[in-house]
Amino acid sequence: MVVDDIVNSCTNSNVAEAAVVSIGGAFARRVREEASRKGVRPGAWAAAAVMRYRKRARELDYAELQSRIAGDDQPVLAGFRMIVEPELVCAGEGAGR
Repeated sequence: MVVDDIVNSCTNSNVAEAAVVSIGGAFARRVREEASRKGVRPGAWAAAAVMRYRKRARELDYAELQSRIAGDDQPVLAGFRMIVEPELVCAGEGAGR
């Protein structure tokens, strides 16, 4: 299952950083900003977000994510972004945005 691959590989900060760079754009900028606020590298922040997902996600969450990324040209990056994006939304709300 691709979701297993994401949560097993993107908990490594170097892999997560490469994924952030690969996605690029506004997503990467937001990850860099949040990481900077926390005083960590973007890959470390994103890897921690994936670890939190892995810890709290249930089988149904994995299945739903797998369904959402099925057929995507880049399912690993798409799934990674879908895992990390809610963390950015929560972080932004906490920052008073």
